[in-house]
Amino acid sequence: MAPSKPIMTPSKPLMTQRTLAPWLLAAALAGASTTCSSDPSGPEPAALVGLAGDGQTGLVNEVLPDSLVVRVDDAGGQPVSGVTVTWTVGGGGTLSQSSVTTSADGRAAVQRTLGGTAGQQTTTATVPDLPQMVFTSTAEAGAVPRLIIATQPSSLANGGVALEQQPIVRLENGDGDPLAAGIPVTVSVTGATLSGTTTVESDGYGEVHFSDLVLSGPDGSYYLVFSAPNLAAVQSAAIALSTGSSTGHLVVTTQPSTAVVAGVAFAQQPVVRVEDGNGQPVGAGVDVTASVAGATLAGTATVATDGSGQAHFADLALSGPDGSYNLTFSAPNVPSIQSNSITLSTAVAEGGVWTQPFDWPIVAIHMMLLPDGRVLSIGRTGTPQVWDPADGTFTPVPAPANLFCAGHALLADGRVLVAGGHIKDGFGLPNITLFSSVGNSWSSSTPMARGRWYPTATVMGNGDVAILAGTDQDSVNVTVPEVWSNGSVRQLTGAAKSLAWYPRAWVAPNGSLYEAGPAQKTFFLSLAGTGKWTAGPTRLFGGRNYGSAVMYDDGKILYAGGGLTTNTAEVLDLNQVGSPWKWTSPMAFARRHHNLTVLPTGEVLATGGVAGTTFNDISTGVHAAELWNPQDGHWTTMASNAITRGYHGSSLLLPDGRVLNAGSGGGGGAPNELNAELYSPPYLFKGARPTISSAPTSVGYGASFRILTPDAAAITHVSFIRLGAVTHAFDENQRFQRLAFTADATGLTVKAPSSSNRAPPGHYMVFILNGNDVPSVAKIVQIH
Repeated sequence: MAPSKPIMTPSKPLMTQRTLAPWLLAAALAGASTTCSSDPSGPEPAALVGLAGDGQTGLVNEVLPDSLVVRVDDAGGQPVSGVTVTWTVGGGGTLSQSSVTTSADGRAAVQRTLGGTAGQQTTTATVPDLPQMVFTSTAEAGAVPRLIIATQPSSLANGGVALEQQPIVRLENGDGDPLAAGIPVTVSVTGATLSGTTTVESDGYGEVHFSDLVLSGPDGSYYLVFSAPNLAAVQSAAIALSTGSSTGHLVVTTQPSTAVVAGVAFAQQPVVRVEDGNGQPVGAGVDVTASVAGATLAGTATVATDGSGQAHFADLALSGPDGSYNLTFSAPNVPSIQSNSITLSTAVAEGGVWTQPFDWPIVAIHMMLLPDGRVLSIGRTGTPQVWDPADGTFTPVPAPANLFCAGHALLADGRVLVAGGHIKDGFGLPNITLFSSVGNSWSSSTPMARGRWYPTATVMGNGDVAILAGTDQDSVNVTVPEVWSNGSVRQLTGAAKSLAWYPRAWVAPNGSLYEAGPAQKTFFLSLAGTGKWTAGPTRLFGGRNYGSAVMYDDGKILYAGGGLTTNTAEVLDLNQVGSPWKWTSPMAFARRHHNLTVLPTGEVLATGGVAGTTFNDISTGVHAAELWNPQDGHWTTMASNAITRGYHGSSLLLPDGRVLNAGSGGGGGAPNELNAELYSPPYLFKGARPTISSAPTSVGYGASFRILTPDAAAITHVSFIRLGAVTHAFDENQRFQRLAFTADATGLTVKAPSSSNRAPPGHYMVFILNGNDVPSVAKIVQIH
């Protein structure tokens, strides 16, 4: 979300009421009993009740996260419709409407945009002859506009030759939105000569793309400096300049893991490119050798380059004393080069291991795992990016609309459906946009009836997508759900309900949609006909705003954290009709804006979040991961990451069993984290991994399919995990279940799920696990 939901405090109910003397109230009621049926004027307003929205905190000039809501009651406490409520502001700012007529439930609501001065601001609701209702809000100052280097220039440069990787600079306002097009950005250097187009104007995304920069001068390290009017200048990473007198050089294009366990192959193996004196990759067949000082390097230490001049190492492992080491790569007739620092531990990594942060071109607020194993990421600003875990490369994929604060899910055919998008904070687009990993292409589908900002998209058992909640083009709450079905969209006009932003929802085993929060009362939605809501089991804890939830097993939900702020957690089994929510053990740390990610073992990983009592208090960031065991309900504290990831942080399970942790910022008063980290859970340090030799690319419901593996006799579990699609502390797509199987000498015969309500059509990761709970690398399989 944007900073329109920056620093939120819970709304508190208020009530002002006109007091009637007991005899007058009795007389009024008696009169009503004899004249109500013929009195054309209807019931008289007697009370103005504040229901929600008081006591919030937000950023100046931004929309408050929650609507301000009042209800008009008669003397008997019944809602009165058709009453005009007038709204006014104090302290600056605006309202979505200055007057609202109460609906059938007696309610009237507005969206409040705070004024430009920090401090207390008020909103007053008025009904003639009743005491006014005053809502109090606190406005806080936001960040300042700035320059950000979205893509660093090449770390190596040949004198007089254009930089192989040209820099991209982004201009953002204090809220993380792009500044206007046409702002000039100038690049300069000290101690060398910089040629090419050194002043470039920003485009519609607020980005400046340099294309032909060339460095020349003495050999050495240099830094580019980027400047723009009224903004602080920023400096690039170091560039090593060579005059081209050498015959070539080496480039580490993929660094090895930054933390490893003795004797265990690196989770991330290095890739080294050999280039000639002009910076062009050499051909195939050049030997590159890896070595280390002070420790022992195991695995294939000499690898020949491929046709692109790259040497891909595959099985390197370190052993020796605990400490920090660097790999040295060498090749004939070129200078050697060192890797990043690697921390070696001789102890079993019982808490898992985090990598050091690595660059990400945008703040990855939205992340989706694609059927080809790559990751689509979308930010508040900047061009959406596709990241390839195999080689660490990014591919920009410009979208046809601003998709920030949309909902998303993966369709049965593997395309990503994105519902809604961003006009400005609190104001949503009606667009439905589709992304295909085949060709990295976008397309537009039939739009929704109204815009949506902060909706949830849920794939149902028949492949349709239910779209809930959000605010529209006028920042009005959208109460009517919509259903996307193979390109058409219909409204569920019989199921109007006001829901919190990004409701936590799944298709239930009975085929209905189950909405579990963040409000305490939960509901089931039937999509048949015009739709119908029915009450579900009430959760134990109150509002879990920005808590995280996950379907950790077939029809079973874990909901943890949220509010301001709790460490409590609760579970529900939807397989048992009428089953209530039950407590499970609390987390060690209170969290909000965290993520819950189900792992191949069936355990659930909690990452990131903040623990404060305001919307996004970065000073209370939680760095330690936690692992929840569904067998006993206990949490175990794991290793800590380096970056505080609060509001807009995201986590995603990858096919290799690691968890990608990225995002945070782009609103909420937090720094923009243009980086990501990878977490290797403890199961990656418990010995050799089983392997899948082959598996089908698609299976039918209830069908048996073969997985060939040389490790069949050791396999104890087969896990089936839907590809993730995460944003705002909730993965709208991920769900987990075990699959039954039998083993023989050459592999496994596995039974696919029989119900599409328990495994909606689409793509899933299939992991096989041995008796040590060590998973294979997954194969991605489509079920239909």
